[in-house]
This record gives sequence, structure tokens and C-alpha cells, in this order.
Amino acid sequence: MAYITINHNHFKHNISIIRQHLKKINPNKEIEVAAVLKDNAYGHGLEVMSNLAMENNIKSVFVKNYNEALKIAHKFDSVTFFYGIAPEKSNNIYSTIHGFDDFEKIEKSIGDMSGLGVELKVNVGMNRNGIEIKDLRKHIETILKNDIRLVGILSHNGYGDEIGDEFNIEIERFEEVKYKVKLLSNELGFPLPRFHSLNSSCTLRSNKCDDDLVRIGIALYGYLTNEVQIESAKHLKPILKLYANRISTKLLDVGEKIGYGGITTMKNKRVVSTYDIGYGDGMYRLNGNRQLLLPNGEEILPRTSMDCFSCYGDTDEICVMEDAAYVAKVFDTLPYEVLTRLSPFIPRKIV
Repeated sequence: MAYITINHNHFKHNISIIRQHLKKINPNKEIEVAAVLKDNAYGHGLEVMSNLAMENNIKSVFVKNYNEALKIAHKFDSVTFFYGIAPEKSNNIYSTIHGFDDFEKIEKSIGDMSGLGVELKVNVGMNRNGIEIKDLRKHIETILKNDIRLVGILSHNGYGDEIGDEFNIEIERFEEVKYKVKLLSNELGFPLPRFHSLNSSCTLRSNKCDDDLVRIGIALYGYLTNEVQIESAKHLKPILKLYANRISTKLLDVGEKIGYGGITTMKNKRVVSTYDIGYGDGMYRLNGNRQLLLPNGEEILPRTSMDCFSCYGDTDEICVMEDAAYVAKVFDTLPYEVLTRLSPFIPRKIV
């Protein structure tokens, strides 16, 4: 049966790179490293990765929705979900507020909102989600009026990977947000929430940071997708490997064909085996227009099937992927997509 391994030493190494960088750019503040475990922990497995995060002293995590949050809330001090509405209150599960509509939806869902913990997202230029800076006061006043707990103020800098001025412009806008919230805190008498705005690339390229935490996703798993040069990113180590097991083996003669449509035609007499991973498991479908090599150097032979692929050789077990960045390059996409496609039904184990 196909399976995935997660290397706990590589995970620990990646966290160490981030923590060392934070200590270097702000030795006077203990900036918390929070783990982004959304979308089944970027395809690595929510249960497995939440256990690893907990073992490595991660206290706060971020997930996609309430269902993901509920599965792991008992392991962490704080679990914030980015999208959707909570059906009930929780001591340590926090909703993300993107606008006034969310208050209406929450009220319809749970009624009395007093005591509910939320984080307020502010748009600093990506123009995707979150309230506008000019509307900070109105949203905070609504939060206070309903006796809601304002746990955090966050934004998302969308230019951490790119060369250009936008990265620093968004940094400055979030500093403006923090300044305005601090003034409102003094005026309206509410405790300061935590502030956070930086993802993996933004964190590792920053030469200063005064936020309370950083949200680290893809770097924990061993990757960045940056155009700008980030020295520490070169030392990140992928933590996931994908393995498949042999289904059958055939000795094929010259001219014989393999699979649907016979796209692969034997040029020499060779041993060919099929293995139990296909596009139904999240692996990309090869139709003959691209070449994808396995880590051992053998080619995955087109066309791949829903449940299996063929290649030369007859080993009982074969590593299908150890570097999602290589697969992403072949298919002109990002490691994010390669990893999150992986079926949650493939067993994951820590090694």
C-alpha cells in the first residue's frame, strides 16, 4: 500500500531556522512561531503535523475552517480558523472576521456573541480579504458592544516572494494598523490584542519585526517560492516523501505498448512494473506531453492511470516524490498545489 513519510528531524530543523532568524532580527522580543496547518496541513496530514507541532513547542496554529480547528483544539493554546462561522463558542478556537457580514452570520449561528474569541483581519493592499483600515474603529466598537473577545489583529502581506516595493509598503501599512489599534485601546479601554502579518517568505526576508507572532506555513514543510533571494531559505529541508508499492511486473518485448492508448511503446525488451499511486491519489496525470522522473532516475511512463503508474524495473517499493518543487516545476505550478493534492487517505507516518 502506498504511504507518506514525514521526517521529524527535518521539521525540527526548519522550525529552528525560523526561530534563529527571529532572534537575530529582534533579540529583545520573544516572537512566537505559529504553525499554519490549513488544508490538511498542506497535504502532510493534519493529525500527524499537529502532533509534531505540539512536540516542538508550537502553541498557536491556524487552519482553514472550524472542522479542522475542532479536530486539534485540545492540543494547542490557540487555534484560529480563517474562513467560515463557528457553530458554537470555544475557549481557544477563534473565528476570523473579514467584515460586518460575519457578525450577522455569527449571531444567526450562535445567538449571544458575548465571550466569543475573534481575530480581526485588515486589508493592507492585497485586496483579497479583510476590512479596510478606515473601518477599524467601527469593527472594534461592534466587537466591544457585543462583549466579544478581540484576540488578534492580523493582515496578510501578499508580496513576500516578489521583488518590488509592495512588500515594504504593506509592512508600513500594518504598522499604521498597529498604531491605530493602540490608540483605540487607550481610548476605548480594551486590552491590546496580538498582532501578526508575516507568512514564511515575509518572515525570512525581514530584517526587523515587532509583531507578536509569525504565521509559518510552507517553510515548515521545507519550501519557499520566492523570487527575491532569501539566504536562510536555502537551508530548508522538505519533510515529506511519497512511496508506492508494486502491483505487478511484466517482461515486455520491443513494440509492445503500455496503458491507455498505448502512448508508451517499448523500444527495447525490458521489465516494467506498475505501482499503486495514480491521479486519483493526487498525483498529476502524465499524458505524454511532459517527462517526470522518479528520485531513482527512472521515468514515470505515460499515460498514468487513476490508481497506478508504470515504470521500468521491479523493486517492491519505490519512492515517487521527495521534492515537491521538482514536480511543481515539471507541471508549471507551485509546491503548495503538488502537496495539497495528495489524498488524505494515503497513510502518513513520522520517521
